[in-house]
Amino acid sequence: MVYTVNMQSLIIASKNKEDGEIHIQKICAENNINSIDVTFAESEKSLGIEEVRNLQKNIFLKPVRSPKKAVVLKNAETLTVEAQNALLKILEEPPPDTIIILSSLKKEAFLPTIISRCKIIEIKVKSKDKISDDYLNTLNSLKNYGAGEKLKLAQDLSKDKEIALDFLEKMILTLRIKMIEETQYSKTIRSFQETHTILQTTNTNPRLALENLFLNY
Repeated sequence: MVYTVNMQSLIIASKNKEDGEIHIQKICAENNINSIDVTFAESEKSLGIEEVRNLQKNIFLKPVRSPKKAVVLKNAETLTVEAQNALLKILEEPPPDTIIILSSLKKEAFLPTIISRCKIIEIKVKSKDKISDDYLNTLNSLKNYGAGEKLKLAQDLSKDKEIALDFLEKMILTLRIKMIEETQYSKTIRSFQETHTILQTTNTNPRLALENLFLNY
């Protein structure tokens, strides 16, 4: 029997969990899904049949504030074989107002029958040599910018929201690489990540969000 991939059932495979989470946020934003309509399930050890059954109860609930809701299984590579088999029917025929996302380190963690029912989104690891020197220079210069220079940078970037989001993503990636060398960048990464999430999922004025980020950097 041949199964058709369901566009509402997704596998997001990313070796970097933060990149996977960013993509989940992007999917929710594109579908106008409010955070209250996003349900998460995860386990550090394994996701078994009991967790899947509890999750299925939420799958059939109606969204509260959004046209659709999202059900996200984090660390889905920990799903047992029995739990994956229990998911097959709901992945093949999810409710029309529900997006099911299996977030995993790798797609190979799933049974072929799971993969055949899902749209696969693989997020490639971005290597250091793909980082532009411009972002490294901006990162190093931002601390020394005066308030006027920071406000000007925020003004220039905020003219196009997509450009602002791309800038933040590149800066987050640059900061991750820098953090490998110097651990003090973890707080800065959180600040850039929070600003990216705000711009991605809300109607916040991009210029104000960027001004707040830069002035507090």
